[in-house]
Amino acid sequence: MQTLDSSVAAAQIADRQAAATAFRTAHQVAPVAPEAVAPRERLALRRSTAQDDGALVRLAQLDTAPRPTGSMLVAELDDEIVAAVPLDGGRAIANPFRPTAELVELLRVRTRELSAPARTGRLQRLRHPHLRPRIAA
Repeated sequence: MQTLDSSVAAAQIADRQAAATAFRTAHQVAPVAPEAVAPRERLALRRSTAQDDGALVRLAQLDTAPRPTGSMLVAELDDEIVAAVPLDGGRAIANPFRPTAELVELLRVRTRELSAPARTGRLQRLRHPHLRPRIAA
């Protein structure tokens, strides 16, 4: 015989499993297509540095676009920058002679993750002295 408590617990577990599945589905990153990265190529996503300026200028010229200003996130295939996206959300530049659409999308997803505010757990919020609940006397 099943008690009311066990029925409620089973319903809560089912609800949480459904919410977890929905969350994973919503936050899933599309896999990079096989034509974008060959099996032996090394893919790296990283922030641009001052040493990348020359490569970014050449990449912008290949893409017939102005070189974006500011900090950028770049995709490197075997130590060659093939795509770049500004962290502030401007126009992407990419090598038109390579399949880079998936890499640009991957860079855009990563820039959104980097710019999203950090999430704090409920317990962390409660530990903050100004956010502690006060018990009325």
